[in-house]
Amino acid sequence: MIHFDHVCMAGPNVYESTFRLSQETGLGNYDGGFFPHYGLGHRVVPLAPDIYIEVEGLVDQRPVRQGQPLAVFMERQTRDGDRFVGWCLRCDTLEELEAFAAHHGTTVDPNTTGRELGRQMMDGSRGFALQAPSATTTWPTGMPNMYFKPGGGAHAASLPVVPGSGSVTPKGLAWIEIGGSRSDLAAWLGDVGTPADFPFDVRYNGGSPGLYGMGVDTDRGTVDIRRPPVLID
Repeated sequence: MIHFDHVCMAGPNVYESTFRLSQETGLGNYDGGFFPHYGLGHRVVPLAPDIYIEVEGLVDQRPVRQGQPLAVFMERQTRDGDRFVGWCLRCDTLEELEAFAAHHGTTVDPNTTGRELGRQMMDGSRGFALQAPSATTTWPTGMPNMYFKPGGGAHAASLPVVPGSGSVTPKGLAWIEIGGSRSDLAAWLGDVGTPADFPFDVRYNGGSPGLYGMGVDTDRGTVDIRRPPVLID
């Protein structure tokens, strides 16, 4: 089965962007470490035990100067401020991920998100998940990629936030707004899932692909979060 997993919100200053998001919404956050290969800092804003926003920003310019594709993409996307650059799904089995990869004419490549490319947490642990197609392929198109985490383990959204970073308790997604149409999303998912699989409202605005906003259920009502969608060439 497919699930909504996380959103990547990129910003010119990962710390300021995260602080402002928490100030706007009351949602807490924690330090998610960094991606050494891409020069990205990473903070996590949980929305449910298995859904979160990852706020990312360049903290090392060397990968940009070296032409690393994801780093160059993130630098371009954040020149004018925060932006939703990617939204990501999760599946329960490797077979589902392989089927999704085949639907998009690719394969599951362990090197795409191998341990040396994964997120380095400050406690010394290293994140690892498989994805298809790669973020560098799907995010620039505004469409979601899919993840599978072998061996399970604690979900990033389940970890505690920094005390004092937020006083609102998130309870999951109420809705998301995306570009395109229901048929566009159904065609993208293929036989792996349908838009009806999501336990929240999916709103289609008919615009260019990408994530435009989301509503988060909390103990104090629904919190709306909006940012510009990914810039598509």
